[in-house]
Amino acid sequence: MLHFKNPFWQSIVNQLRAPNPDDPLNECYHDGFDKLVDRADDLLSLANKNLHTFPFKDVKPCWFRLYTDASISKALKLIKEEWFLDEPSLLSESEQVQLDEIVSLLDMSLIMAGGLGREDMIHKMLEKLACIAKGDETVKRPSKKRRVRVSDVNGMPTVVESLPDHDVSVPVPRFPVSRMHRPSMTEFSRFMRDEKSPVLLTGILDHWPALESWKQTSFWLEQTIGGRRLVPIEIGRSYTDDDWGQKIVPFREFLSRYILPRSVSGEGCEDIKTGYLAQHDLFRQIPSLRKDIATPDYCYLDAPPAEPGTPVYLSKLKKDTGKNTSHPTTLPSLSCSGEKGHDGTPNEAEGDAEVHTNIWFGPPWTISPLHHDPYHNILCQVVGKKYIRLYSPNHSKALYPKSEGEPAPHTLEKSNADAQVDVTQNNPGPDTIDMSNTSQIDVAAMEMSPHEDWDDVYPGISKVPYKECVLEAGQALYIPIGWWHYVRSCSVGISVSFWW
Repeated sequence: MLHFKNPFWQSIVNQLRAPNPDDPLNECYHDGFDKLVDRADDLLSLANKNLHTFPFKDVKPCWFRLYTDASISKALKLIKEEWFLDEPSLLSESEQVQLDEIVSLLDMSLIMAGGLGREDMIHKMLEKLACIAKGDETVKRPSKKRRVRVSDVNGMPTVVESLPDHDVSVPVPRFPVSRMHRPSMTEFSRFMRDEKSPVLLTGILDHWPALESWKQTSFWLEQTIGGRRLVPIEIGRSYTDDDWGQKIVPFREFLSRYILPRSVSGEGCEDIKTGYLAQHDLFRQIPSLRKDIATPDYCYLDAPPAEPGTPVYLSKLKKDTGKNTSHPTTLPSLSCSGEKGHDGTPNEAEGDAEVHTNIWFGPPWTISPLHHDPYHNILCQVVGKKYIRLYSPNHSKALYPKSEGEPAPHTLEKSNADAQVDVTQNNPGPDTIDMSNTSQIDVAAMEMSPHEDWDDVYPGISKVPYKECVLEAGQALYIPIGWWHYVRSCSVGISVSFWW
């Protein structure tokens, strides 16, 4: 029977042990917490198998619950009482490795299962582990064990204080998007309703602490428990490329391998693909990040619907509301399980009226190919610059949309400090995916070869009007529902999108 002298960890055990007759977990497991602890490895494997048997939206809530509780139970088994008999900032090498595994287990429960039913508990556990990693526990430990400071094993170069800030291939817009400086709610509402076009917004992010704090590597390491937190990243230039895939990696690996200069991180340029933390609700996974940003007030305005006859309008007429967005994924979103109530149905409070927040963090030349989304979007640039080209949804037929039956991405890997595990065989996913919101047009190629006759490749493309801008740190871009947009990072960049 699992028991802790430390009151915090024992309170976690007590909560897990308390029976709940309405818990959806009872549908697939009902032998109680103590037996779950004993069989944590087997039950975690069973839950993982069932998570990948069906599309995530069709998985029964009980399997998300089992995955979550088995992950927590396994993490608790790894936590040793001696951690709380420690001098500040000092953990043995074996405890460092153990801490990596514990954080990984808890993060996987958030990423794969939304932490269903235990999200607050998991966040509190991770906060406690962050305190341990920072040396905030002040009791003594046996002196015979070798002591290593946490910073010694982060695997991060200590000389890099700020994210790289050099620009790459920044174009001069020929057809610039119009601008508005801090429009009032009434002014912006009128613009959305009457103009139905993109607009660059200035001055609306000036109060964000993130504009300064997010430029510091030390900030990101602190927020991710010394870089231990796991993040799902895309591997490859663009999700339309044949070699595109996904991995789950510790944040420190993402930072050192894909963001910091190769000469500093010790990596050679060869065989290093682009890594992109894209379209991920990192703020739900790491809630402390949210204090550095704020949802723009404009996102709470009643936004006009998609224009009649446009692809989003037509898709919303179908039974399936057509909410395919950029960056297809073999992962669930944090909300795919978390939005369900105990009966497995979506919570009414988290429907279309919710503002969906995602982060986009990557090196230069990360690309979101030309696509449209079924939401209004305010894209806020926090660090670096992005070039964005936009086309009206009224020109959709001239933009060569892909089909509704494109081959689906099947490459998902989980990476950690010790090994990479290819879980593709356990995650077959659908054979095809609706990619009709993505254009066949390679705008990046058109950018790089502007003098080529692209009408030979995409007949009529030169006659399709577009707008463009270079979005700089501290600026935001309003993208109306259904507008096609191509996005390329001109530097190491961090953006936050607000969809509503």
